[in-house]
Amino acid sequence: MRPLIHQSEKELVRSLRQGDMKAFDELYHRFLPKLLGFAYKYLSDEMEAEETVQVIFIKIWEGRKSLDENKNFKAYLFQSVKNQLLNKLRNQKKNCTIEDIPEKYCVSTENVFEKLTYKELEDAATELIRNLPKTQQQVFVLNKIEGLSPDEIASRMCLSRRTVEHHIYLATKFLKGELMHKTSLYGPLLFLFL
Repeated sequence: MRPLIHQSEKELVRSLRQGDMKAFDELYHRFLPKLLGFAYKYLSDEMEAEETVQVIFIKIWEGRKSLDENKNFKAYLFQSVKNQLLNKLRNQKKNCTIEDIPEKYCVSTENVFEKLTYKELEDAATELIRNLPKTQQQVFVLNKIEGLSPDEIASRMCLSRRTVEHHIYLATKFLKGELMHKTSLYGPLLFLFL
């Protein structure tokens, strides 16, 4: 039984900063499956994915006093795993030559970086969409995700076409602004998503 299962992420990080091993264990159990899945998706090797995630949790424990409970711990974990994956790819690149690798297994690190960045962008956008006002959120999802036209949305939601267009404009403007503010790494990917 996990005694701290009902504590918030913020409370757990605060306890972890003070050296509470139970708080560390709870954070570990809470995020381990998703982090392993995230790492495995890019490494396609269970052992390497596990090793990557374990390294991050060791670093978390060692640097626990510098953690900020007011920052998003989950985002910090995923960014740490992403950085560890990129370091691993860079180090592997140094240890071999292209001649050592069969052609069919060659994968561009830029492609992996793009996938990681897109996943990060997608997660951030999904979280921001959830924070939109309810009607604006519904209109945006119907238009950008389900592909409905403003006329179809207006008919379905009993709104005027102009109101629907206004909600789409406001939501898109807000999301682009927030995502561009968060990081400049997304570059052209941002405009593909929105």
